[in-house]
Amino acid sequence: MVNLKSIVKFGFVVYSMLLGFSSHAIENVNQFAVGVNNSPLLIGEENFLGNWKYSAENVPYEYAKGILFISKKDGVLKVVVALRGGERKAQEVKVKDNTLSFNLNLEGHIVSVSINVVGDTISGKASSDDGVFQLTGERRLDPE
Repeated sequence: MVNLKSIVKFGFVVYSMLLGFSSHAIENVNQFAVGVNNSPLLIGEENFLGNWKYSAENVPYEYAKGILFISKKDGVLKVVVALRGGERKAQEVKVKDNTLSFNLNLEGHIVSVSINVVGDTISGKASSDDGVFQLTGERRLDPE
């Protein structure tokens, strides 16, 4: 009888230890998985560099389509917008929270633009005194 009690006690101790280890392992695995799933994909300035064909909805004809030339020289990010009426240099260019933003002076009116990039496509909005307008576009691949 003493031998049976010892075996049962030993079995209970082993069971308790295994249960404790498995719950600890599950807790660590879940923390790791949550950390990976919740981490945002960080997009830096490099993802925006290049030439982008864009189109805007519900804007005057001369601003409806164009090309964004986004470059970085001497550590400074630059945006030039090629429109039907000529080129405009952007001011206050910056990347924050995965969004590129800049301002354009169009005929004395300031237009604030913000865009996001996913692969070879962009989407965003332009805001002015006339309202908010949606932008979409894609990377322009020039022949080499």
